[in-house]
Amino acid sequence: MSTPKKKVGDRVMITAGQNKNKVGVIVDKERRGWKIELEDGNRVTASFPMVALVEASTQTEQAAGEQAQTTTEAESTVAEAEASPEADPTVQAEAEPTPETPEDGQDIAKLTVKQLQALAKQRGIGIARTKADFLSIIKAKHPDEDLESLKGKTLFDRVSGLHISRLRTKTDLVRILQA
Repeated sequence: MSTPKKKVGDRVMITAGQNKNKVGVIVDKERRGWKIELEDGNRVTASFPMVALVEASTQTEQAAGEQAQTTTEAESTVAEAEASPEADPTVQAEAEPTPETPEDGQDIAKLTVKQLQALAKQRGIGIARTKADFLSIIKAKHPDEDLESLKGKTLFDRVSGLHISRLRTKTDLVRILQA
């Protein structure tokens, strides 16, 4: 007899540890265990063997069915709009998913670093600093330094020695995204 598979949305009980005998709902799967939202509102992480299934979620199955139905309706709306001679562009725009970009009124500078990184990735901009970035930072900190000698390992040793982050900062990302 095999045990039923646990999945996001299932109601579970923690069987060991600090939160033993507490009941909650699985909200995410992580590398080291399940992230569970307890009935009291707290979120905890419990390793896989410390979680017992109380009841399987039928909500996720219902939500998946509703999502499939919505997708089918959207596809049929787009197909009808394309088939009609005077296709309404607003109907097509509503059916297509839009990327997470800031709205026209929203300021990019007000986004968090994670949101800026996601936006940069969507636009094909790297979030890691380039060699030119490192050289310009070193030049600003030490204008008399010989930049021609900084290549490969010596460059990254110097970057580590000056405690320069390998990822672009929030101000760097804002400047690049606004350009």
